[in-house]
Order: sequence, then C-alpha cells, then structure tokens
Amino acid sequence: MSNQSVNPRTGEKFGPVFMSTSPEAINEIISQSVAAHTLWSATSPKERARGLGAIADALDSQTEALVDIADEETGLGRVRLSGEVARTTFQLRAFASTLEEGRFVSDEIDAAVAGAPPQGHPKFVRTVRGIGPVAVFGASNFPFAFSTLGGDTASALAAGCSVVVKAHPAHPQTAQLTFDIARAALSSTGAPTAVISLVHGFECGKTLVTDSRISAGAFTGSRAGGRALFDLAQARKYPIPFYGELGSVNPVVVLKSALDDPKTFVTAYLDSLLMGNGQFCTNPSVLFIPESNEFVQELHTQIVLREAAPFLSEATKKLHDSNRAQLLSSIDAVICQGKPVSESGFFSSALVAVVKAKDLAQGLTDIGEECFGPTGVVISYSSVEQVIEILSEMEGALSGSLFALFHDADVSRVLDSLASMCGRVAFNAWPTGVAVTYGQHHGGPYPASTSSLHTSVGTHAITRFLRPVTFQGLPDVL
Repeated sequence: MSNQSVNPRTGEKFGPVFMSTSPEAINEIISQSVAAHTLWSATSPKERARGLGAIADALDSQTEALVDIADEETGLGRVRLSGEVARTTFQLRAFASTLEEGRFVSDEIDAAVAGAPPQGHPKFVRTVRGIGPVAVFGASNFPFAFSTLGGDTASALAAGCSVVVKAHPAHPQTAQLTFDIARAALSSTGAPTAVISLVHGFECGKTLVTDSRISAGAFTGSRAGGRALFDLAQARKYPIPFYGELGSVNPVVVLKSALDDPKTFVTAYLDSLLMGNGQFCTNPSVLFIPESNEFVQELHTQIVLREAAPFLSEATKKLHDSNRAQLLSSIDAVICQGKPVSESGFFSSALVAVVKAKDLAQGLTDIGEECFGPTGVVISYSSVEQVIEILSEMEGALSGSLFALFHDADVSRVLDSLASMCGRVAFNAWPTGVAVTYGQHHGGPYPASTSSLHTSVGTHAITRFLRPVTFQGLPDVL
C-alpha cells in the first residue's frame, strides 16, 4: 500500500508517494532498535540530555522548512505551526534539564537497619532503567508536539529507550523530515543511529505493537484506533504497557456568579471551542451554563461570524460529521451555526447545540462521544444538582473547568465532581492549552486515556518508560 500527502484546503494530493514499510524491513528496524536500546540505555543521563538538546537545536534551525511542509499537509497555519515547533523544542529541553538535574533517574538508597524484620532490613538501592524499545504512534492534530518528535518520543528517549515511530498518514512528509533531522542530530552526538526509527503504513501499527521485542506503546488519537492497539498489546503472550490518549469531551461548568458578562464569555468560549478547528483533545465540548436567554442569543450572534477552517484530513472530517449527525439525532436542541463552508477541501461549519438539562435522559451517551472538530454542546441547567448528576454519568475526561467566584457555595461540590472524572481541573480558565511542566497531568479515567495513573505531557511522562529495579545487599564497591 502507499500514501501521499493531501492538502486539506483543496483536497488535492501532492508530493512523493510513501510506500508502506514491508514486514521484512520492520523486522530489521526492530532488530536494530533492540541493539540501539542496549547501547543508549547504558549512557548517562547527561549524555542523553546532550542528545535531546542536539535534536532541539536542529529542529529550531529548520523551523521554516518544517512549517512550510506541515502547513501544506495540515492547513493549521504558519503561526500555529511555528509555535508548535517551539513547544516541541521546549519539551525536548525540559527533559534534558530533568536528566541533568537527576530527577526521576537518580538512585534511591535505603540504608541497612540492624535487627530482626520488620524493623531491621538489609541495604536496598532502588534504580530505574529504560523499559526497552518503544513504539510511538504519531498524532494528526499536532504534527510536531504529539507526533514524530513529540512528548512520547522525547520522554522515551530521555528514559534511555530506543523508539520506533509510526508516521501519521495525514502528514507523511512532515513526519519524514522531522525524523531525518532528529536522526542526524542524534548521530552527531555519537548516539546509536537506530535509537530512533520511522515506519510508514497502516499495518505497521499492528506489527509493532504485537512484536515481542517492543516493550511499550504510546498513542494519541481516536478512541477506536487506540482501543484496537491497546487490545492487541494486552492480548500478547506477555502483555506490555500501552499508554493511549484517546480524546475527551472536557466538561466546563459555569456557575451563575461567573456569568455577569455573557458577550465576553461567549467570545472566550468560541475561541476555546474552535481553536484548531476544534481538533484539540482539550476543547470544551460540553459546557454547562445556568439558564440564560441572553447567553443563547449572544451565541447565535457571534457564531455566524465564525469562518470555517479545514479539517486535518478527509477521514477526520467524515468521522466528525458522522458523530455530529448522531448527536443531533438524539437530542432536542436549539442549533447555533457558523458560516457556510467552502465547496473544496475538507470543511464543516461550526455548530453549537443548546439543550436543557432536564431533556437529556435519552442523549447523554451521544453527548459523551467526542465530536473531534467544530462542534459543541451547551447544557442549560436550573440547579447545580442537575450538573452534578450529569457529570456523575459522563465518561472519564482529560480536563474539566469551573468558572465561579471562589466564595460561591457550590464551588467545592462541583470541583469534587470534576476531579472524580478528570485528570486536570482548571479554575476560571478554559481547558485548551496544556503547559509542559513538572506539575502537569495529561491523562484521565478511561476513555480519556488507557492509564489514568500516567501523563503524556510534562516531565512526569518519563516515568511511563522507566522500569524500577531494586538491588538488595549490594556491596558499596558495586
């Protein structure tokens, strides 16, 4: 099979044709990755930090070329993509700094205690080592920050793992160029050439996650695709960790105390909802507001001024449109819709469905299904009890938000409800925008992610690929 880039603004194919990596080639790539892991995992944290820094420098120097091709393949715009390259190099340097500081990778010594157990015990040294070769599946909506050289690859390399990346079919040229730059940069520092590898083709995903030499998988994408790979990883004779981030509806609750300026609030809501044409895993897909005709009128007024933006691919548009149709068929809603769409390319108008909380008995399942694109649901409620009841029935989410004055009597109750189902809860802030930092958690109860205990963003992401090994009674000389 083969794949070629498609311009989402026009629907036209362009550029070189990428043939699917053959089974024989994948077998050789994994063999080389295993050998590279042995060498890379034996390097010091500071040596690995130097490699990550070299990649970051190389990407920065090639920003213009990377943005040129990524804009043609994704339609995300040069400003957004330039910022994303900067985010990518920032997170590479963040992991490099973490390694240089010894965080997460330093040995922990538990000195011997004389006496009989349980008080007494021998000396223990708790160490960590890279789990092994990791399969990373690039995301479509972030061609840099969550793709070939995104957080999954960066954190796995930082942990001392080799990485085999499956290129996303929506931006094969961007994936290939990013990989070529990264491999050359790593090689310049003396790192093994195969410490990072790239494959193309749908079937490669299955091959990678079921190969006994792959020790872990990391994925950002759709629920269906992620769950299929997760099931394969667990069905192996020896199952492996599979860290899937599968999307989320990210509920946002607005208490009456925070809705004193509907015009400004609607503007901020649409900015967040339609960021990246709604193709963010943290867009506020479900918004709870106290019953307010003024809010709905303002929503009608503003959304008709919003231009449609292209989807990342034809497949993304088709899935969005199908999920939107299912959603609208299951609820009795007032529809607020944006400008008509272009006849060429992959476009759908922005749309927000406004429904009353008391009418949601039949449509709650469909509201919980992510419409990955410019679609939102506003739920108007008459009591906070309605909000808490609906939240309790919703599926796990990556993020949630609460807008309220801090002294509002219902703040604690709503925060607790959101925390029970979300990996991150923002106060008086929209869920879009995920900072790359030590305190970040980007994960949540299924189906937001396959492991709510781990994050795919921030420096704690390295822990996914570090396997603890404790040495008991080891002499100091060793």
